[in-house]
Amino acid sequence: MALIHDPKYTTVIDGYGVNSELGKYVQEVYGPYFTELYVETFLNTIGLSYPVNAYISGHQLNLKNAVIEKSKEASNRYTFSATVGYQKDGEKEKSAEVSGVVLFSTKEKGKIGKFEYEDDNGFSEELTANE
Repeated sequence: MALIHDPKYTTVIDGYGVNSELGKYVQEVYGPYFTELYVETFLNTIGLSYPVNAYISGHQLNLKNAVIEKSKEASNRYTFSATVGYQKDGEKEKSAEVSGVVLFSTKEKGKIGKFEYEDDNGFSEELTANE
């Protein structure tokens, strides 16, 4: 996440900060999974919220478990529930439950067209509580 916070990666063009290194990273890591139109939207809204908050607060994240279920109403809709471990500076690891919805594109086969967190049971607040 240093790519986000280190000014050496950002260039100002027409008054806006442009981070081409972050763009490359995003395309390499997330591009294969998201539709071309949605990858930037996802990352500019909620996609990096947990990793960035963890980086800023000094936490390490660890995906412990994920359960994914296909919707009975829509063939491209899935719900997920995940257990995320988080730990800071050798403290005892805590865990949080995060859930949401994923819609796969009907035009770009196998690509995510929308990803939403619905409930994180206070996980975001916990990560940022003692910054």
